[in-house]
Amino acid sequence: DVAAYMAEARAVKGSGLRAYKVHPPGKSLAEDIEIHRAVREAVGPDFPLMSDPVAPYTLDEAVRLGRELERLGYLWLEEPLPDESFGALRELTRILDIPVIGTEVLPKHPWSVAECLASRVVDGVRADPSWSGGITGTLKTVRLAEAFHAPFELHATIFQPLDLVNLHLNGAIGSSRYLELLWPLDRFAFGLTAPLPISDGIARMPDGPGLGIPLDRDLIENDTLEVL
Repeated sequence: DVAAYMAEARAVKGSGLRAYKVHPPGKSLAEDIEIHRAVREAVGPDFPLMSDPVAPYTLDEAVRLGRELERLGYLWLEEPLPDESFGALRELTRILDIPVIGTEVLPKHPWSVAECLASRVVDGVRADPSWSGGITGTLKTVRLAEAFHAPFELHATIFQPLDLVNLHLNGAIGSSRYLELLWPLDRFAFGLTAPLPISDGIARMPDGPGLGIPLDRDLIENDTLEVL
């Protein structure tokens, strides 16, 4: 509910992290707008906020939400409509001033993304190594966005060993401003022998061999089933 969103946003800010993304329930536009307003109130006027409704709206509803997010100073509106809805997204992008971000679930990166950028389906694009063809496919999408002078942000991979890959990708490119992680961090910090190195709200590159932090082999063995 609204109070839970406000509490979580305050906890994220209080932990020292530098931004918070709202994933509203998507059942009612009025409720979603109320949540976005309440989160802005909870963290103050200057804390970076984003919105990712995960495609629940009609075009008209997305316009109404986008106008409200512009007034509230959100950084971007992500996936308000299905990524495949090129025509509706193109019209939404034309109407709104807030950047409309998409493409994370499209297959065939970077070729499908090229059409989105060339015909202005979205203002900015997303990719990650779990959905977008691994490290190589993700980097191809990054370079494509750079060629169009379009914003690019890495999408959370949900799983910390792959979030570690995302951290290295962030170190290799200049366009992605955030390392997106699930909250609360400690609940999702599994799969590695140590948590991702984050201090003062900044994720820092580990200095160990390979990706920098070994996989938690005990956890993998304990949670692997042999099917006979």
